[in-house]
Amino acid sequence: MVKDKSADERCDYNQKILQTERKQDELKYQKHQIQVLLDNFETTISREFQKLLEIDDDLMKCGSFSAKWDFDENQEKARYIKNLIAQQQDDFTYAFSEESQRLEDEREMLQKERNELPWD
Repeated sequence: MVKDKSADERCDYNQKILQTERKQDELKYQKHQIQVLLDNFETTISREFQKLLEIDDDLMKCGSFSAKWDFDENQEKARYIKNLIAQQQDDFTYAFSEESQRLEDEREMLQKERNELPWD
């Protein structure tokens, strides 16, 4: 029986491909976990700013002149934080996309090299 001379090397490539696929799976899991945290953070921040705005509104109805200034300032802070969170989410999505593409390129390269091994 003739031994495949590339069998060991092919096995090594299979292991490297499997490791890369595991990294891809872990990256997807981490992306999901971070997205959930960001969404929860955004929800909490929005809810708390809404409470502040309601308090300011109640104070304005009671005749407080400074409450109007507080209301406007809190609205501006809420917009700023909302934009900051959106920018962070965009940066986060971009970084994960870049890493995901790098891992996919690595996996494809390993598969190509493995498939080019002779079967003799």
